[in-house]
Amino acid sequence: MDIEFLDDDLKLALDELAARSGLAAHEIVSLVEYGVFEPLGAPGEPTRWTFTMRAVRVARRAARLRHDLELDDPHAVAVALELLERIDRLEREMRELRCRLLRE
Repeated sequence: MDIEFLDDDLKLALDELAARSGLAAHEIVSLVEYGVFEPLGAPGEPTRWTFTMRAVRVARRAARLRHDLELDDPHAVAVALELLERIDRLEREMRELRCRLLRE
């Protein structure tokens, strides 16, 4: 397994995000339409969009979901990503609460 360090200050164009994530550019555009990504740049002009490195992590997760769950619909991928982010947030909150309880 290769490890890639992602510099949060680096910005990527649409084609670079596609190359790093395993998603096709049209899939990323669809996920932008569903609110998964918020690209920087001119709205409605994908060739001028740039993305943060956080988008790489999310796009890779989207590619895994699409592949593992055989999701052909970008809306289904967007919903699955939203649910996983909620789960992640709830798990973080639960860990924080457990730490607080242990300190008391």
